[in-house]
Amino acid sequence: MIQNLCNIYGDENFDTFYKATIIEASQLPKFNHLTKEQEVLTMINNLPQEFQAMIIRFLPERFSLGNRTRIRNGSRMYETDFSLPLVPQDANIQNLLETYNNKEVVVLITRHTHSHLYGTSEQPLLFIYEELHNPAPSGLKGYTLSMANESYGAPLYFAGNEAEFPIVNRGLAFQLAGSL
Repeated sequence: MIQNLCNIYGDENFDTFYKATIIEASQLPKFNHLTKEQEVLTMINNLPQEFQAMIIRFLPERFSLGNRTRIRNGSRMYETDFSLPLVPQDANIQNLLETYNNKEVVVLITRHTHSHLYGTSEQPLLFIYEELHNPAPSGLKGYTLSMANESYGAPLYFAGNEAEFPIVNRGLAFQLAGSL
């Protein structure tokens, strides 16, 4: 079958990722790339308020997201790597980041019209952070957050606006920002 696809240019093309919800995978119910999307969305949206998660708004055009497909030993693997800066440097933020450092997470990255979930509780991403010290007076100073791993399944795609994702609107970690 021949598929004739055309690129459509419109306002929806300008919709870009602007927010990440980083959720500690060890506390999530078990799910993998074969779990139905609606089940996963229900799990994420019904997390208790005391659950370990961070919601971070992106600095415009300052994040990197890659999700490549590779064939290994006859199996399709998805290599995900995601990084973003978090500013400013603050003792409370660093203490929070230290609780996530070298732990496994899943990441829900949000646009205004849809969201993508990277990682599962069975194949999560590894979270690490580094201090960010730019020598220029006007350069960024804060932290670089990085998450990466390989998985068997593609990221889950959830259509709909952010009002349909209660987890995104809670602001779980905002109170930890200290003197901001």
